[in-house]
Amino acid sequence: MKNVFQILLLLAGVVPFVVPVLLGIYRMSIEHWEYLDWLILYSYVYWPTYVIGIILMGISLAGIILQKMQEKS
Repeated sequence: MKNVFQILLLLAGVVPFVVPVLLGIYRMSIEHWEYLDWLILYSYVYWPTYVIGIILMGISLAGIILQKMQEKS
């Protein structure tokens, strides 16, 4: 059960990096934004989501590594 939690935590950490890509594609097609302009603006405004994503991924990967080390011993 802990492994499922770690994987969900990892996926939650990846979401803040995937959302700007998908929204950028949407904004390019609907509202005529330039992709790089959208990405820069999104990153400037929502930079804390990147920090939270990195923290979640770090916690998840540390948990997975610790779990693997405990299984070996």
